[in-house]
Amino acid sequence: MKAIKVSAPGKIIIAGEFAVLTDAPAISMAIDKRANVSIQEHDKKTHILKTLGFMDKQLPFVVNNNGKIEWLLGKSSDSIRIFFECMWQEVNICPSFHYEFILDTTGFYEKETKLKYGIGSSAALTVALAGVFIKTFKLSCGVKELALKAHREFQGVNGSGVDIATSLEGGIIKYFRKENKAHSSLEFPHDLKFRIFWSGTPVSTPRQLTKVKGFSKKSFLDLKKMAVKFASNWDQNNQLFLKYLDEYTDALMEFSMEYDLNIFGHKHNILVDLAKKESNLVYKPCGAGGDIGICIASSVRLLDDFEKSANQNGFVSLNLQLDKAGLTLEV
Repeated sequence: MKAIKVSAPGKIIIAGEFAVLTDAPAISMAIDKRANVSIQEHDKKTHILKTLGFMDKQLPFVVNNNGKIEWLLGKSSDSIRIFFECMWQEVNICPSFHYEFILDTTGFYEKETKLKYGIGSSAALTVALAGVFIKTFKLSCGVKELALKAHREFQGVNGSGVDIATSLEGGIIKYFRKENKAHSSLEFPHDLKFRIFWSGTPVSTPRQLTKVKGFSKKSFLDLKKMAVKFASNWDQNNQLFLKYLDEYTDALMEFSMEYDLNIFGHKHNILVDLAKKESNLVYKPCGAGGDIGICIASSVRLLDDFEKSANQNGFVSLNLQLDKAGLTLEV
C-alpha cells in the first residue's frame, strides 16, 4: 500500500482558558506548527513505531490475539508508548499486515534544549493519528470522537476538547464545551497584528487542570463573565477588542492568584505590565499552562518594540502564524 500521511496543527488559546470548562466560550487559534503522522505497510515481521521530536526512537511491537500491544524492546513506561497504546486501545484492532507508523512532532520542540512549546502538540498528534487509523483501517467512528477518547485517556483529565477541535478544524474558532452549543469560525480582526512568545519554561497542562477544584469562587465567575464579553464583541471595532481582551487578562490574573495557578509567573506579569503602558497593545499568557503568551497590537512597530522588551526578559518570539487548514490527508 502507498503511505498515508496526515497532519494537524497546534493551537493557542486567545481567551477563555479554564472558563471553557463550564459553559463559557474559548477563542482558539490554530498555528502553523503541525504534527505529522504516516503509516505504510512493510515486509518486516513486526510493527514499528518511529518517533521524531523530543525522543527519536524506533520501537518494534507485535499485537497479541487480544488486540493488545506487546513491545519487543523495554517496557511501555515512556509517554510516547503510553500515548500510542491509548489510541490502539480505543480502536482495538488486530491487523493482518505489519506497518511502520511515523509520529513526527519536531516542530513543537526547541531545537537546542528539546524543551516543548505549550502549543497543543499532544492534541495535534492525537488528531493526526486518529485520522491515520480511521483511513487505514476503515473505522466507522469519526476523528473527533476517537481523538477525544484517546486524548482524555492519555492525559488522565477531562479537558474541554477545545484543543482537539482546533487541530481538527484549523483557523480561529469560538468553541463551547457543551454539545448543544455550536462553535463557529472567526476571522482575525482587520488591521490588528499578533506575535507569540515563549517563556522558555514548559508547564504541564494536566497538572494545572487538577488544581481547579470547583467553579464557585468569585474569580472564576468573573473570568466566565469576561470570556463571554470578549467573545461576544470579537467582531466589534479594534479599540473595543483590545479593551475587552485587556479586561479579560485582568480577570485571568485574579483567577490565577485565587486558584494558585501561577499563570503569570515566569515573568509573564512583567510583560503584561509593559503592555499596559501602551493604549493599542495587549499581552496575555495563553492556555492552562502559561508558558506561551500572545501580544496583539494595532501596528507592527508596536510589536517590534514590545518584542525587544520581551527578549530582554528572556522571552523568545516563535514566529508563528495562523494556520487556516485543520486535519489534512495525503495518500
